[in-house]
Amino acid sequence: MTIQQFKAQSIKTLSQTSPSPQLDVEVLLEHFLGFSKSQILLNRDIEISDHNLEQLQTAVNNRLSGLPVAYITGHKEFYGYDFFVSPAVLIPKPDTEILVEKAIDIIIEKMEARPNSLLYICDMCTGSGCIGISVLKTLIDVYKIPVGRLPVITMVDISGPALVVAQKNADTLLPG
Repeated sequence: MTIQQFKAQSIKTLSQTSPSPQLDVEVLLEHFLGFSKSQILLNRDIEISDHNLEQLQTAVNNRLSGLPVAYITGHKEFYGYDFFVSPAVLIPKPDTEILVEKAIDIIIEKMEARPNSLLYICDMCTGSGCIGISVLKTLIDVYKIPVGRLPVITMVDISGPALVVAQKNADTLLPG
């Protein structure tokens, strides 16, 4: 089966249950084939290997049963960063990015008001860690805050599996 055939068939299948069948199929193709959107379009007539076809069909069946695409792929983009997600955590939502922006504004304001003090923050119910990690990454990457001046963010969650996900994201996205 070619990429184009799989895509058409899967969109038709998912249109029964998904509000965004085309996007779902494109994300699954990108993930399991390791292609960009452009590569999928350019290679639409190539045959999908049996192994990849089996993975893709399982993924479509999982999506058909209601499992979110982020849980199927294990990834979700949030605030420009790629986060690992699993059913142990909620999937980060785009509107939560506003919270990251507001937090950064407040942190910068507090740091400027007290340049010789270290700021301590608690990220309660951290889940994937997307909020605290995005704040720290932005302070490092965009604002060029030196590591010694960064606020200390303690990420807390009642769920052990969620903390494992948060730790994995911190290890992947934050500097040593």
